[in-house]
Amino acid sequence: MNKIRLNIDDREVLGLPGQTILEVAKENNIFIPTLCYDERAEIYGSCGICVVEVEGSPKLFKACATEIAPNMIIKTNTERVRESRKTNLELLLSNHNGDCKAPCSLGCPANTDCQGYVGLIANGLHKAALKLVKDKIPLPASIGRVCPHPCESDCRRGLVEQPIAIKELKRFVGDRDLNSDDPYIPEIAKATGKKVAIIGGGPAGLSASYFLAQNGHDVTIIDAMPKLGGMLRYGIPEYRLPKEILQKEIDLIAKMGVKMETNTKVGVDVSFESIKNKYDAVLMTIGAWSSIGLHCKGDDTPGVMGGIDFLEKIAKSKTINLGESVAVVGGGNVAMDACRTAVRMGAKKVYNIYRRTIKEMPADEMEIREAQEEGVRFENLTNPIGIIPGEDGRVSKIELQVMKLGEPDERGRRRPVPVEGQTKVLDVDTVIIAIGQQVDSKLFDGIEKTRKNSLVYDPETYMTATKGVFACGDCGNDKVSIAVESIADARKAADSINAYLYGKELKYKKPYVHERHDLTEDSFEDRERKYRPQLKEHSPKERKEHFLEITEGLTEEQAKDEARRCLECGCQKFHECKLIDYANIYKVEPERFEGEKVILPIEDSHPYILRDMNKCILCGLCVRTCDEVMGVGALGLVTRGFDTQVQPALGLGLEETSCISCGQCVSICPTGALQEKTNLKKNVPLEKETTITTCSYCSVGCKIELKTYGNLLIKSEPNKEGHVNEGLICGRGKWAFDSAIDDDRLKKPYIKINGKLEECKYRDALTIIAKKVEVIRSKFGKDAVAISISDRYTNEEAYAIKKLADQLNVKTLCFNHRKSGLEKVLGVNASPNSMDELLATDVILAIGFKPENNPILGIKLKKAAKNGAKLLFINPSEYKISNYGFDAKTVYTSNEISKIKEIAKALIDMGKTSDIEGFDAFKSSLENIEVSDEIREIAQIYADAKKAMIVFQQNMVSTDIASLIGEIAILSGHIGSPRDGILQVKPKCNSQGLIDLGVTDGREALNGVKGLLCFGEDPDVDLSSLEFLMVSDTHMTKTALSADVVLPATSFASTFGTFTNTERRLQRVSPAMRENVEVPNWKIPTILSKIYEKDFGFKCIDDIRLELNDVNELYREGNVGQLLGGILKPNKPKFVYIPDGLMVTPLKSTDNLMNKINEEIFKGLI
Repeated sequence: MNKIRLNIDDREVLGLPGQTILEVAKENNIFIPTLCYDERAEIYGSCGICVVEVEGSPKLFKACATEIAPNMIIKTNTERVRESRKTNLELLLSNHNGDCKAPCSLGCPANTDCQGYVGLIANGLHKAALKLVKDKIPLPASIGRVCPHPCESDCRRGLVEQPIAIKELKRFVGDRDLNSDDPYIPEIAKATGKKVAIIGGGPAGLSASYFLAQNGHDVTIIDAMPKLGGMLRYGIPEYRLPKEILQKEIDLIAKMGVKMETNTKVGVDVSFESIKNKYDAVLMTIGAWSSIGLHCKGDDTPGVMGGIDFLEKIAKSKTINLGESVAVVGGGNVAMDACRTAVRMGAKKVYNIYRRTIKEMPADEMEIREAQEEGVRFENLTNPIGIIPGEDGRVSKIELQVMKLGEPDERGRRRPVPVEGQTKVLDVDTVIIAIGQQVDSKLFDGIEKTRKNSLVYDPETYMTATKGVFACGDCGNDKVSIAVESIADARKAADSINAYLYGKELKYKKPYVHERHDLTEDSFEDRERKYRPQLKEHSPKERKEHFLEITEGLTEEQAKDEARRCLECGCQKFHECKLIDYANIYKVEPERFEGEKVILPIEDSHPYILRDMNKCILCGLCVRTCDEVMGVGALGLVTRGFDTQVQPALGLGLEETSCISCGQCVSICPTGALQEKTNLKKNVPLEKETTITTCSYCSVGCKIELKTYGNLLIKSEPNKEGHVNEGLICGRGKWAFDSAIDDDRLKKPYIKINGKLEECKYRDALTIIAKKVEVIRSKFGKDAVAISISDRYTNEEAYAIKKLADQLNVKTLCFNHRKSGLEKVLGVNASPNSMDELLATDVILAIGFKPENNPILGIKLKKAAKNGAKLLFINPSEYKISNYGFDAKTVYTSNEISKIKEIAKALIDMGKTSDIEGFDAFKSSLENIEVSDEIREIAQIYADAKKAMIVFQQNMVSTDIASLIGEIAILSGHIGSPRDGILQVKPKCNSQGLIDLGVTDGREALNGVKGLLCFGEDPDVDLSSLEFLMVSDTHMTKTALSADVVLPATSFASTFGTFTNTERRLQRVSPAMRENVEVPNWKIPTILSKIYEKDFGFKCIDDIRLELNDVNELYREGNVGQLLGGILKPNKPKFVYIPDGLMVTPLKSTDNLMNKINEEIFKGLI
């Protein structure tokens, strides 16, 4: 086929006739955004985001719907294109209603992922929570004590009863980490050779050093004080922030390689010019240490001091004579700290003077309340107008002007105005002024300063007018901030410096996020009221006597319970949302089109899927995928125009429709309109890591992506590059990925004592197993011991177990194996043909087929029909074919083998014959079979096809039906060549792998067995004749309950190895997490081998893999992803006698996890 040449964004590219612009662009890695396109569904073109310009045409074209033409010249990123995309996005967002990020996270100046770390704590992942906090706040234990927590002011739990104690939760993980044996230190990038000086070691300087050191830079902090910490050390009292805690966090930063030079005053001990010359970049974080004066009569009287000066002297243990009566002027946290410190220093009367009411005080409410409890006297609506000295020249009195609240100022606060003629006088010995601080920058010549003498810097880059010199925190742009705001600045400044050191300029822009503003107390009226835990704290009387920390912090149980109060406001799909990504790329301003929004109820009746149509953009992907790809049609677009919604059919709940819970709608949704319901204690929107692995359920072998954060397994998605599943998975792969690691899973071994299973040590359990096996072998012989291996185990795990069996010379079996009918006829115990061959054959005959067993195979059959294959189904009438949109001829019969014999008889009647052994007897056995017209028609279509394949599920149909299928294939000639043969579908992910390893027997091998080691199976068989039973499984199954020894098993989510799927494709299994199990599956036989003094020498699973590579050429590493053995031709085929019996005899899976999810998703239909 001749290719078409075209030009996209000045690149010459080639495409095929019929391809769209978007398809060609994707093939050539040219970015064109789209929200409604998926290659598996029909073109829809609803979002309008993929528009492009085509030279010679005045209009814009939708790239997803426009076929290429010769010599097209296309532009994908012109100003006109960008503006069109921006407008279309704004229109979509104008009716989009949801929180991209939780209000608490948006309220945090440092942009800390509050919902994220709160959720991780709720799930018991404290280390992961600490790591997430330190991504933005390097001093969590310190800030968790002193932060005024604006996040809590924005927490919507406050609309229920009380905000989440976010600050205390931050302190909890910070303290827990500091008290651990291995406190968290982030990964440090490779050294860059760049040197950065940070002048000032307060919260901003320390934080900036943390972030810059992470980037591999050589960082030095230069500070004038004896110790680092800045205001955290010298401006905050010990009872609020113990300096031991602060020092531990500083020490961790030092361990990152940050150099710390204290007692070094720039401009005195070292010149600013020399620092600029020595370092590649300089960051100024000198803070604001000078207290602002009262500017009233007598404000220079001895006994008058600044709030910061006072607190600094206390921190340095300097002697201060306060006298008995102290007045503190100011309403912020520094003023409260000064008041409460004065109480602890022995002052008998401490007054707080503030010109507004107590409600307007900016100090933290808790600080005010505790100050009141400690006896501080609040003189509100007063303002100093004079300080009067006594005979000794020191402060004696303070005169106050009585105030009242007037009209609001520009910030909405009511202005304090004097009440004419009303004053009052207080007798005081000391006046502490805490009405604000200012920057002392006189020693930094050459840097531009504001009128108030603070440093001037670019608010987008944080660079001053002096190249290479940056500033942040309180020292610049006349900004006075709380510690967490300084830390926020430090992160941005550090990022900007990092870019500068690589010759780039980084300008900070606040990212766009969508926010909800329509929620009220009524929105949460159905929520159960749960209040914050009461923290242990010293009484006011005790507090006044010492500087010990007031509260003890949350216990672990309190922290988990408190975190679980979170309302989960932020969108679960925030980190994967294409809509928000594009909104920021194209700098949207959706308020241009904002109008009245209809708020729709959130639907959560489905067991796995939450639907929030307030976030729906009507891209139609869920509807089209459900209908066109899955063939289910459970969702549809209802009504018209602005009232259009995606809804389940006939106004039903989604769970009441034909929905098969495959989850494809959730995976394909580009926004958060469709979300997973997870098994987590608290859903957490996190930026997840992806591990590509293979599903551990049916034998199709779908490639999936397990999404994790640290050791938290969050969700499963289909992998678009999966050869078998091509971006699709069924409900098992979507929802049951974590079923092996839920709260009920086994974590410790057990032994039976006096008829009851008791927890024990691994050593004891494994020793008992070894001794019991020896006793039974010596008593009954080697055939009295058997080892069963689950077909959900990897090849590597199974190989180690099989090796143990071989060394002990005992039987191996898998209860999930059904005796192979194909092997009796064709001489092969595997599927002769592969799944992809279905897509190019002419006729597919499925016998006793249940789509729910292998939904992705069902999708392949639908795709084959679309490609032109004729689908034929013969099923017992109790096994209906539904839910997949098959275009097929289906015959329902009685559940008898004789119905399939009719096909063989019809073929013989057509003149089909064979000279293979046993044919004559086989032919004679069919003489009395009467062929119905329906079966004859199917047989004729099958026989006449150029290429034809039979599909059957091995554990669905009887062994005799499988043999008969082999005979029909031989008789018809449809066997042994590509697209012409049989697809045998095994029951589990590694059923074929066990066969290839030599584990071929099924439950029939149990005959005569007295001792059984059962790995991962829960068989529905009578085991009462056993004298000893060991079970290793993930859960306490029915079989495990009857065992003498029970060992925990690990799941595929933590395993490295391979599965062999039903078509003999070797597939990689990769670990996404660590399980809390001491001895993984492969290690159990390895330890047992040592007890028997037959050490395998396996130190890790890689050792098993290497040995398996050596002894079995099929399983060599280079074969991963490949079919092992190709098309299987008959090996000494023969016809065998087929007795009458049942056509379909389902064999219940021995995998308890499979049975559990089948019951949940398919309601027992399998």
